[in-house]
Amino acid sequence: MEEDFYFSKKQFIRGLMMPKSIGGLMMKRGDVSLAKINGVWKKYTESVPRGRKPLSNHDDLVLIGSGKDVEIEREQLSQEQIGALIIGMENNH
Repeated sequence: MEEDFYFSKKQFIRGLMMPKSIGGLMMKRGDVSLAKINGVWKKYTESVPRGRKPLSNHDDLVLIGSGKDVEIEREQLSQEQIGALIIGMENNH
């Protein structure tokens, strides 16, 4: 199935700050979702079937790419990495 992948800084920071459940899969604080799109690993906050509207409505949500049978990984960040990302993204806001 072909999917569209989206990224939102606001949604990403919120996800770093608290645990969440995605499709019944419990993710820990600091889990980062990565998709390999056109050979490049990119962070994403949401994926939907190609052509469907994203579920979230963050004003900073952007399409980062699409693909079929995209390779997906989850990376666990350390508390130091989480803190640095939150501070860096808030300063760039």
